[in-house]
Amino acid sequence: MLPSSSPTLLSIRSDYQSANTTVPHPYQATRRTVGQRLAIRYHQSVNRAVLRLKGSEAALLRAAATNDLPLVRRLVRPYFSANGMVTCSVALNQLDPAAAKAVAKGKTDALAILLEHGACPNKALVGWDAFDPGKSMFDARGRHRQHHVTDNLTPATVRLLLNSHQILPDTPIRFRDTCGTTICFTLKELINSNPGHKYREEICKMLVSHDPAFVNVNSEIAFLPIGSFAVPGKIDCRSFYRHPEQPFIHVNFIGQTLMFDNFGLTEYLLTDQDLDPGLPFGTGAAENLLGIFMDKYYKGCFRQLNERFDNLLAALRNKIAKSAAFCDQLVASENKLFKQQFLTLFAIEYQGRNEPSPADFKHLNHDQLNDRIMGLLCTPPPSYHLLFPDLPPSYNSVAADFVNA
Repeated sequence: MLPSSSPTLLSIRSDYQSANTTVPHPYQATRRTVGQRLAIRYHQSVNRAVLRLKGSEAALLRAAATNDLPLVRRLVRPYFSANGMVTCSVALNQLDPAAAKAVAKGKTDALAILLEHGACPNKALVGWDAFDPGKSMFDARGRHRQHHVTDNLTPATVRLLLNSHQILPDTPIRFRDTCGTTICFTLKELINSNPGHKYREEICKMLVSHDPAFVNVNSEIAFLPIGSFAVPGKIDCRSFYRHPEQPFIHVNFIGQTLMFDNFGLTEYLLTDQDLDPGLPFGTGAAENLLGIFMDKYYKGCFRQLNERFDNLLAALRNKIAKSAAFCDQLVASENKLFKQQFLTLFAIEYQGRNEPSPADFKHLNHDQLNDRIMGLLCTPPPSYHLLFPDLPPSYNSVAADFVNA
């Protein structure tokens, strides 16, 4: 049986909820609905005028951007011409720019009609002009990224496009950097490299979780350090490893998520069974993955993760230790810093109780570094105490001894 005070408590709770719930005024709701109807009628009138004055192609672009569904259906609907041929008001190659317009404006209803009548989902996803190799990624001064249709992608439009049976989410997108070289992206890489994208993490997760036959989680980008591309990553370009036979810097996708502070996507990728941090093999991407992680760690960028950093650290160690490609490159590498950073990664204790540095291993030669590495890889789970049987002195203790002396 309920206590006698229950009705009172329930009435107080309902009164509190009603007092804190914003209910639109009936007049405001009616006015907003009328405004929307007037906007629709206005766009339809303008679209019909564009159709008369500029033709069907210009009208289709505007109809797709304004979600004028009756006009979109009218222009793409096939009909029999005077000579008995099946035709429509617009050419097939005009559907792709219209679909890109619908994507840029988030008009999923118009986009669905265009896809149904033959618009290419790949060009709608990445922009119909993204296949132009002369398109620049930055403005003339190299300070700001040029606007691109992918900046307007929303989860709703991406979901609709990914349901198309002809979709290829890793369709290459080429942009010129400020130094004149061309950088080849996949869509997930392009969106990840734009920290200002409102739905960056959500859309990248959608792309990564698509059919593995069409999405490569081990893709990479290659760029020159003198261009503007690396600037948003806030990494000192001098710290990147370059392949001895080429001037480009290679960063795999997991490294890119760290580079552009997309740590939620990093955590998500580390749960993907297809992810291999050692791929692509022999490009320097493995070295740069560790270099980027260490750069972010010492700058305190992982503090925002709080307790989640422990899980990220454990997952990254586990992926690296199980990657034959990564371990083979690590042992065969002549780059001592690569080996030192690996040992440093496994020397970090959870919750940041100590901050080891690659300098802690500078006294070891090439063979000694490999011995330590093999000891870690063959002795699960890796522990800080395996690296330092006797804890190294802290900076403060050394400074105190120096002062006392």
